[in-house]
Amino acid sequence: MKRFIALSREVFVKVNSAPSRMRLTGLLLVSLCFAGCGGQLGKIEAPEVDTVLTRAESAIEAARAADAPSLVPEAFEAAVSNLEEARTAFAEKNGSDALRLAHQAIVDARVAQRNAVNITKNSELNAIILEKEAGAKTLRQNLNTKTEQLAMVQDELQQLTREKKDLKQTISNLEKKRRELSNTREKYGKQVAELSETLKEIQSRSNRAETALRNYGKEMAELRRKLEVADVMVKEEGHQKRAAIAQAESIRKQMREQAQIYTEKLAQANQRSGVEKHADYLKQKAQEARAYVQSQQANEPVKTGRTSLSTEQIAAGKTALSNWNNAWHSKNLTGHLGYYTPHVVTDKVVIRESKENRSKIDRSQLEAALRQMNAHPWRKVKTDTQVEGESVIGVHRLSRLVRPAEDENATALYNIWIREVWMHQVGNAWKIHHEIWQIYENVPNL
Repeated sequence: MKRFIALSREVFVKVNSAPSRMRLTGLLLVSLCFAGCGGQLGKIEAPEVDTVLTRAESAIEAARAADAPSLVPEAFEAAVSNLEEARTAFAEKNGSDALRLAHQAIVDARVAQRNAVNITKNSELNAIILEKEAGAKTLRQNLNTKTEQLAMVQDELQQLTREKKDLKQTISNLEKKRRELSNTREKYGKQVAELSETLKEIQSRSNRAETALRNYGKEMAELRRKLEVADVMVKEEGHQKRAAIAQAESIRKQMREQAQIYTEKLAQANQRSGVEKHADYLKQKAQEARAYVQSQQANEPVKTGRTSLSTEQIAAGKTALSNWNNAWHSKNLTGHLGYYTPHVVTDKVVIRESKENRSKIDRSQLEAALRQMNAHPWRKVKTDTQVEGESVIGVHRLSRLVRPAEDENATALYNIWIREVWMHQVGNAWKIHHEIWQIYENVPNL
């Protein structure tokens, strides 16, 4: 019997180092040997069985450390099952079955451990392979990107080469022009000296024309003063009124004649001038003078002088006009706008460089224009009040300096703003239902 036990040990040692098929053959031989020896534990020493069981437990722990329960669960569960059956057989004093099952548990545990290790290594190798493939893909992408960038750089280099060639040609052309300009510089210097002398002569003529302009401006102002006196007389009744109207018409005729003389004088000054800029200036002033005289009748609405208002109503209307005017000069634009009806219509006439620009503006446009005009400092020149039909009319003349005289021989230019407002009674209040603007830009203060 001892001889069979020794033989079984030798077989188990060889089985542990042999391939799986040989191991199974060895186990069968050992089992047969033990079967021939009988099934009682008394014929097999207990320490030997304990030793094999301990080895089986170690093999199973090693398999568990290699993560065999999750990687090769079937082989690991077989090893655990054989170990449990071996312990049961040992407890039942069946030594041969206990040794056979313990050795089978060792074999299964080692197989599970080896397979688990191989699976882990394969997974690691696959991960490494995937990582290498991803790195290779990234490198190929980088290579393609660098190739495209290289092509772009080469194209840019070619473009820069062409631009460099063009710049060299441009520099050559500029150098040639610079040499040509150097050759003509002396010629231009002589021409500048000649033009300077001509400019001095023109300036002298311009000063004389400015003096003539001021003189005719004063005559126009005097005629206008007479016209204003005549307008006051127009308001009177009876024969005196008709005589004043005739006188006003006569003065307007004189103003037109004076403007014609004024224009002819400026035309003569224009003919004496040899420079286009000065000629344009004199022509502009002549046109402005003609437009000023013509607009006095064109922009003045027809008035009959008759009214249906009572004395009390006229007084109330004049008071409202005065308050409206005071609100404007005190910069109280909200109070000023409060005197307009929602549907007020304004005729706006702008005379600029002898050209008239007529337009009609509604309430919202009027408010925007008044805000713009209120931003400038206007000087009150004259205020007049008239009565027509059911309206009380206020005529307000304002002026603003836009270009002061540079010296005593020059003429200061102004913007003249004439506001004619028509106000009628709305309930217990007086509101403006119509307004006429006449704006003369850059004219002498006539």
